[in-house]
Amino acid sequence: MEMRARESVSTSKDLTGEIAPYATALHDVFLQSHCSSCFTKLLPQPPCVVSCTICCSLRYCCSECFGADSAVHFSSGECCFFVDHLKRASPSYVSEGTSDLRAALRLLYVLEMHGLASSDSIDKYSRIGGLSASGIEKVLEEGEVIAERILEGSLLMSSARKSRAQTSFIFSDRLKLEKMALWAVIINSVEVQLSEGLAMGVAVYGPSFSWFNHSCFPSASYRFVLAPRNEDYASQKSKSCVVPASKGVAADVVKENNDHFV
Repeated sequence: MEMRARESVSTSKDLTGEIAPYATALHDVFLQSHCSSCFTKLLPQPPCVVSCTICCSLRYCCSECFGADSAVHFSSGECCFFVDHLKRASPSYVSEGTSDLRAALRLLYVLEMHGLASSDSIDKYSRIGGLSASGIEKVLEEGEVIAERILEGSLLMSSARKSRAQTSFIFSDRLKLEKMALWAVIINSVEVQLSEGLAMGVAVYGPSFSWFNHSCFPSASYRFVLAPRNEDYASQKSKSCVVPASKGVAADVVKENNDHFV
């Protein structure tokens, strides 16, 4: 699971074109001040800010952003999580923030919609949708703080997902999918930061991003661009200079452009 250069790469050259994320989530503190779809800051007195009328927890800068995000918000169970299940979380879980859990709900929904996540398709705690999930068994066995967060988070995720589907609450397969999705977010996600270093939220990408090797002395960096939706950035797209190197190559499932991430 790594990316390798297909050609010589010069300094300051983009290694890939724009990459759309599998899932994103604003940090809790920005839910009322920023758009949950494009992450742009809402105006103090916006004429057309749109909110989710059910949970009233997410806000959007326009109807287009609401339309682009509403399906995953409702269908992933995130809306149900805000309405009923957040109150079941421990004070420590809420104080640390819920962006990782909400991103995991969204990630699991996207992967399930593309047939990449099911109890039958995942035999071992290793990968989910091409993302690494290795090490989770050891973490759960050690029972430290992170294990408690995974266990509590997976329970909240399962409860919200069952309420979304309006089915009886049944713990199936020891919450394997929920645990793996949450762990995949914890170890694969990156923080979305403004130029001044303010962390706004988290984003989870597919193999075309997550398979890049990590390094204590990195020779490459990633960036995010909060781009206006009415501008054409097609001319800025570049050919990918890298290819995945693995016997089990998994293509990214999200093909449409999310213009606030590059």
